[in-house]
Amino acid sequence: MKIPAIDVFAGPGGLNEGFATCGGRLTFDIALAIEKNLHAVRTLQLRNFFRQFPAGKAPDLYYAYVRNEVSEAELFNAYPEQIGEARRRTWMADLKEVDTRLVIDRMSRAVEGHRHWVLLGGPPCQAYSTIGRSRMAKLEGFADDKRHTLYREYLKVVAAFQPTVFVMENVKGILSSRHKEQHVFPRILSDLRDPWSALLPASRRKLPRPAVTRGYSIFSFSTPALGDFSLKPADYLIEAEKYGIPQTRHRVILLGIRNDYAPGSFSSTVEEAAQLSVADVIGGMPEIRSALSSDETDGSAWLSALRKALHESGVLSELTDSRVRDAMLESVDAIDERLTRGGSFVRGGTRPAKLARWFCDDRLEGLPQHESRAHMSPDLVRYLFVACYSLVHGVSPKLRHFPAQLLPRHASAIRERNGRVDFDDRFRAQCWDRPATTVTAHLRKDGHYFIHPDPTQCRSLTVREAARLQTFPDNFFFEGPRGRQFEQIGNAVPPLLARKLAEVVQELLLDFIERDSVREAKVNVSCVGT
Repeated sequence: MKIPAIDVFAGPGGLNEGFATCGGRLTFDIALAIEKNLHAVRTLQLRNFFRQFPAGKAPDLYYAYVRNEVSEAELFNAYPEQIGEARRRTWMADLKEVDTRLVIDRMSRAVEGHRHWVLLGGPPCQAYSTIGRSRMAKLEGFADDKRHTLYREYLKVVAAFQPTVFVMENVKGILSSRHKEQHVFPRILSDLRDPWSALLPASRRKLPRPAVTRGYSIFSFSTPALGDFSLKPADYLIEAEKYGIPQTRHRVILLGIRNDYAPGSFSSTVEEAAQLSVADVIGGMPEIRSALSSDETDGSAWLSALRKALHESGVLSELTDSRVRDAMLESVDAIDERLTRGGSFVRGGTRPAKLARWFCDDRLEGLPQHESRAHMSPDLVRYLFVACYSLVHGVSPKLRHFPAQLLPRHASAIRERNGRVDFDDRFRAQCWDRPATTVTAHLRKDGHYFIHPDPTQCRSLTVREAARLQTFPDNFFFEGPRGRQFEQIGNAVPPLLARKLAEVVQELLLDFIERDSVREAKVNVSCVGT
């Protein structure tokens, strides 16, 4: 049995990837994914194309495309029916700008003939991000920023189409965000409980009014409840590392159940799982080195530049932590100058220690999008120091731990505010034996927050490593320039977490369908009796 799902504000499709991979008696069919960013739309379209084939039966040409051996046109021209269906299921649109009648038409056709369906999505969240607010609060007009109320576009869909279940994701900062002196989160919950009444009159006039305007109960995926009003705002928070995701990603995720099906109490939450580390998922990937911003690609020249920068910095003579100094010297001596900087496709490596069945696809014969960035030689020395410090001390150093010679000259790194340095963790290594820190869209700008834990590689994470930490399968390909690939990954819901959410929704829907059958049987018996 297939239940349609529509994903709005879809990004590259982390949420819908999790739902699409949820198997069993009831499966989810991603009937429509809506996104306004061109590169994310292309990623969604390619993944929708991949899903047109049975599991394990994607064409060889798909893998050739991922390996950069054929063009997109060659792939799509060979399978016109499948790409046509993928395009029908992928819509590039800004819900705030597109004609409401077109939205009604596209979504109505996507769920036509189905009693039950699921709405997925997370409205853009920059205004709710804690870092985003700290930066934007200085800007004139921040209090009126429209991104505070983008969730209302999601609300319109809920109000007009009344999905049986919806899943809405947002950043942790939404719990404390304020708009015009009012806390945002209680208002969002109130609106979602009675979506039609919460719409402004102008919005209602543009939407088809349902025959019966239903309300919703808003439950948590992580906290059982006797009723949704018994939940506190923090109860809606999902700490991903507690559920087998190798990343300390904390997000608010709401489970809305239409009131004609909502239970009085809810206990079918996501089960906690063993904590995974960075080593569990990126250990064993092909070792590569960074490159120099000067475009030098020769391994011996790169190593010579690193050694020169290290000795000219004076850090070795001034560093008081002998264990870190020794680790830096040993790491430089251990660097293999034959290492390359990787590429759009890299062969080699071994299967990850954990989640191998989830990540690996033997037909790939390697890893796509595993290419290092180029860095300035002073940053190579900083990366070497940060990675070695992390190996020695088990934590990444703050700027206050840096030798003076390695302190960056950025104003944001040296400016003091209330006795503290802004962005004290501007350079941060991931630690092998811990979950990663939150993978964010900032990766598109630089990799300073995501330094590889192996100092002999002396680099920031690649697109594929970031994708692994976000639990995207290795055969999931991201379109666009590298910066936009990082942006897509950082903005996504981890697909494996989404899969666990989908399993909760799956059980709910199976119960609802059984309930429908019982009701209909009673009606039929009543009709026969009369």
